[in-house]
Amino acid sequence: MEKTKVSGWLIIHTEGKEKASFELKEGKNFIGRHTSSNTLDIALHDIFVSRLHAALVVRVTDKYVYEYLLADNAEVLGKPSLNGTFVNENEIRIGNEIVKLKDGDTFQVGVTKLVLKTTDVAVDVENAVKLVETMDYKKTIEIDNSGAVLRTSVKKK
Repeated sequence: MEKTKVSGWLIIHTEGKEKASFELKEGKNFIGRHTSSNTLDIALHDIFVSRLHAALVVRVTDKYVYEYLLADNAEVLGKPSLNGTFVNENEIRIGNEIVKLKDGDTFQVGVTKLVLKTTDVAVDVENAVKLVETMDYKKTIEIDNSGAVLRTSVKKK
């Protein structure tokens, strides 16, 4: 059986959260809250993350390079996540739009921040994790139960 080719990684980069990395594959990579009944590519332990929160679609362009497209589940599954998806510290949730990500971009689902590392920059997952560890933390967008932004904060390393 042939192993699926890795097309990048998502690395958790949230202050006080356990470090974790997730392999990305070509196609849809579903992101959501870990439960006993759902099957996700990226399962997070975060009560502010919807069961099916977002999707990161990886596809090969006509120039044979990977393209990384992030969508709140509104685009993929027909219903927006409760608490939104935020990219690169922007306090406005991405809504129904699809956002093209590049290496080093950080996005937040719930209170979990994930950094994209691509195979163009990192040679393997260990290298990807080390590169993310050298990055400063992005501000955290804090939300209330209605999904409204309460405040933003950034903690130093």
